[in-house]
Amino acid sequence: MKAYRLKLKMICFIVAMLLVFKSHGQFIEFGGSLGGTTYQGDINHLSSRLSIQGARLLNSIHLGYHFNDFFSLKVRYSHTSISAYDSESIDDWRRSRNLHFKTSIREYALISEIELSDIIKKFRKLQLKPFVSVGICLFNFNPKATYKGEWVDLQPLGTEGQGLPGYEKPYKLQQISIPFGAGLKYYINEKWVFAFEISPRITFTDYLDDVSGKYPDLDLLRNAKGAISSAMSYRSNLLPGFIPPKEPVTGFGRGNSKDNDWYIFNSFTIAYKFDPYTWYKKRKSFRYGRKCSFF
Repeated sequence: MKAYRLKLKMICFIVAMLLVFKSHGQFIEFGGSLGGTTYQGDINHLSSRLSIQGARLLNSIHLGYHFNDFFSLKVRYSHTSISAYDSESIDDWRRSRNLHFKTSIREYALISEIELSDIIKKFRKLQLKPFVSVGICLFNFNPKATYKGEWVDLQPLGTEGQGLPGYEKPYKLQQISIPFGAGLKYYINEKWVFAFEISPRITFTDYLDDVSGKYPDLDLLRNAKGAISSAMSYRSNLLPGFIPPKEPVTGFGRGNSKDNDWYIFNSFTIAYKFDPYTWYKKRKSFRYGRKCSFF
């Protein structure tokens, strides 16, 4: 515990020193982003994990501090959504599974960013600055699907038996993800910058889409949580020409629990650079007045 406190004090001291001592290139940045979000998971319309299914609108705002010409730290809030449908898959077994989902995502992120203009000097002629980023996020999600024409929350239903005896606990709707990405910046002038970035999010959950493991005992699920739970767990019987399986589906694969779900940000950003040190000096000079040059 003492060692932990000492490390925490050292980190706070380093951050404080970085903020106090002014060096070349320090400034504050604030801006906004628009783009799209795609999803990688069990409800995928391609056989591989590379998919652009369910691209939805992404919008975010951020506030950042540039410690020098190449390193910055940003706090970012983003709101977006993702969705996917088995009916759009090229795989027969996915289409016969007949699952779908949508969820909104609210993300709170702390992201470090490193510009690489000194490493890749050819971009200087084009006034472009490549950069990479990495950080940590806290995000909320809540997968839904349609039941009799209305969208219902899936997590409380325990569609894979979550919460029942012998099954896993219900998954949490607030999770941590690791964002990493790369992009290009174009400095319009000394104050304004335009950027494009692709930034996947590594998550630690396989339930963005409410699909992960195996079909539960549907009779047990129906008795414990109602008919809607079993109906949302197994949806193959809703397809035209459905032929009931000869054996119960209990224990058969509903998803792939070995791979967690991802979501990917693809965004355009416009930001404004603000130097608080220069602003304070100008404000101070006006407060105390300036001598007239005519006298």
